[in-house]
Amino acid sequence: MTIKANLRYLIAIVAIVAVAAFALAACGGAAEPTEPPAPAATTAPTAAPEPTAMPQPTEPPAPTAAAVSHPTSAPEPTATARPAPTAAPTAAPQPTNTPEPTATPAPTEVPYPSVPGIVDPSNTGWPREVETSEGKITLEGPPQRILTYSLGHDEMVLALAPPERIAALGKFTGNPSYSNVAELAPQFPVYEKGAENVLAQSPDIFIVSKSTKADIVELVKEAGVPVARPDLEDATEGNISQILLLGYMLGAEERALELTAEIRQRLEAVASRVPPAGDPSRPAVISITRWSDSISISGGGTTGSDIIEAAGGVNAAARDGIDGFQKISVESILAMNPDFILIPQDGEGAVNLRDDLMNDPVLATVPSVVNGQIHIVHPPNYIVLSHWTVRGVERTAEILFPDRFADVTFTDFEPYTGE
Repeated sequence: MTIKANLRYLIAIVAIVAVAAFALAACGGAAEPTEPPAPAATTAPTAAPEPTAMPQPTEPPAPTAAAVSHPTSAPEPTATARPAPTAAPTAAPQPTNTPEPTATPAPTEVPYPSVPGIVDPSNTGWPREVETSEGKITLEGPPQRILTYSLGHDEMVLALAPPERIAALGKFTGNPSYSNVAELAPQFPVYEKGAENVLAQSPDIFIVSKSTKADIVELVKEAGVPVARPDLEDATEGNISQILLLGYMLGAEERALELTAEIRQRLEAVASRVPPAGDPSRPAVISITRWSDSISISGGGTTGSDIIEAAGGVNAAARDGIDGFQKISVESILAMNPDFILIPQDGEGAVNLRDDLMNDPVLATVPSVVNGQIHIVHPPNYIVLSHWTVRGVERTAEILFPDRFADVTFTDFEPYTGE
């Protein structure tokens, strides 16, 4: 090979090596960049938008490389994203001084009234003692089978005790001609008079009236049943003490206090609207019935007399010296010259009596006849010795002074409801 040929061959080899090196540099083969490129904006993790109400950070930190490669390590929201309250809540301030339980005074217990028959009114527990004309009895607990021997006591007990504690009622309690609570009677057994019928009801207390026969009382006592004989009063307020005594005997003190308070309030409401006792404007009133052609009048000391006086009238019979129930003549009515006549009687007999009085020539000048002021009234409100006589007072006041009570609606007493 010639020198010229060798020179051309050497130049060709150098050229080939240069071309290869240039190609390798252009493709970036195994070489790594000396500075990592900055991440593009589109590769940064996007955080959830903050609520507009929240204050935004003034300079959000730029995401780091770690944040780019691991989204779960994104920075937590700064404290300004959920501002803490600047002050403790004022809605429920903590008391500076927590009161001790004893700081609230306990209500003062109202002492039960001391009425005849209650041996120790301060004893509110059991056993307890009461004393009536039948002697002292001890009650081990509230009686659960109560039996009375009078209509007046039945009416009171129905106002004080729940039905399940009443053993039975007398037959007159279901008769609307005599009873103020006749509509309540059908739910109870009815018993006939007599010691054997009383004992058949298995009472754990037997309440009798002053008219109950002594032999019946003794037979019931001998059978081991406690017997009490509270005396019913003719006066409208007189039975308040009897209700309080019954309430204590039956363990119904709270209800007895409520009932007696209602009685007083109703009587006071009437008294506030009628002329006071002794006022000359009070009208003259009589209360009469007729049975077997005999007219009877309520004199002084009777329930009818007390009703007339409490209603703002003057009982002309008591004024003229008649006491108790007395038979009178038509001429006696003329002499009394009443402004009003009350007839506490039912049915045809009452209507006939009123008509006969209106048409009797002897009475032609009597004010009650002249003015048509003869009134048939509901007998049980006037004859039964119980708190229901208050309704008699209210009805009589309406009759005597209609203008003064035109705006008043009187209601009946409610039986015990357990509330």
